[in-house]
Formats: sequence, structure tokens, C-alpha cells
Amino acid sequence: MPQRGPGFHRPPAYPNIPPALQRAHEFMELGNYAEAAAAFEKLALEAKNQLEPRAPFFYLQAGCARIHLRQVASGMTHLRHGLELFAASGHYHQLYRAGTRIVHELKARGLEKESQEISRLVHRHIPAISESPTQRGPEPGRRTPLATHCDFCGGPIHSDEMEWADATTATCPFCNSPVHLEE
Repeated sequence: MPQRGPGFHRPPAYPNIPPALQRAHEFMELGNYAEAAAAFEKLALEAKNQLEPRAPFFYLQAGCARIHLRQVASGMTHLRHGLELFAASGHYHQLYRAGTRIVHELKARGLEKESQEISRLVHRHIPAISESPTQRGPEPGRRTPLATHCDFCGGPIHSDEMEWADATTATCPFCNSPVHLEE
């Protein structure tokens, strides 16, 4: 994951961005994975209890932090839960794209068994992917010039996993701020 390092500049907060979310992303960027995991776990539970669509993203970040801490079992629990929430809410394209990214990241860490488990989870939902409506925005697989992190909450941006408002504007999955294509 590309990192901007300490002291990165962020514009004033977009309305309603919880400071806890900004801190959680800062912990990840600084490599303080224990604090990041705890923060994202709390955000995920709160979002899930409030039926917020951001819950899967928080679970995936919590899982990533636990994997960085070499707490693979708890990391995998969070990753599975986040991906299953995508499936349960009918967000099959996000499930597929995030799951594919996670498979590659796990393989890069030498976690072959875990990457196969995530791959199987994703592929169980492939028939549903073909039946779901397509997502607006750039064609799938086309790289777009987005920033690597949200300017408002600091969350990681993966252009092919974003929800697109139109062909040039995506929405941050963590804070719902607009993310525009860079000129």
C-alpha cells in the first residue's frame, strides 16, 4: 500500500467525517497496525450495527491491519466478514474487485492457503456478479488517475473498487467524500 508518510497535508475535513476514521487511517499509514486494527474494528462494528454501507470497507481495513500484525486468523475473519457483507448487500462487483486485490496481497505475503480461501469465497458469488447491474464510471480494469488516498479521511483509494457518481467523480468508500479524476 503506498504511503504518504507523517505530516501529510489534508484539506479541511469534509462534513461529517468522524475524527476516529481519520485517526484509524493515520495509524495504518504510520505502521501502527495494533491501533489501526482496534480503531477499524470499532468503526466496523458501529457501522454494521447502524446498517451503514461502509461496514465492509472497515472490516477489510481491520483485516489488513491484523495481517500486518501477523495475526492471520483474526485478519482472515475480518476479511471474510467484509467480503460477505458485500455479497449480502448485493455489491457483487465490489466483492469481486476487493476480493481479487486481497488474493494478490495475501499471495505476495506468502499466505497461499489464505489467498485460496478468499478466492473460493469470491468465486462462490460469481453467478450473482453476472446478474447484477454494472457500475458507472470507467470501464472495468481501466486504470484511472485517482489519488492513492482520500484527501479528506486518508483512506486508500482503489479506482476499480470505487462507486462512481459519474464518469469523472467517485465516492470515497470510507467517508463518502467526492474523489475526482486528476487532470
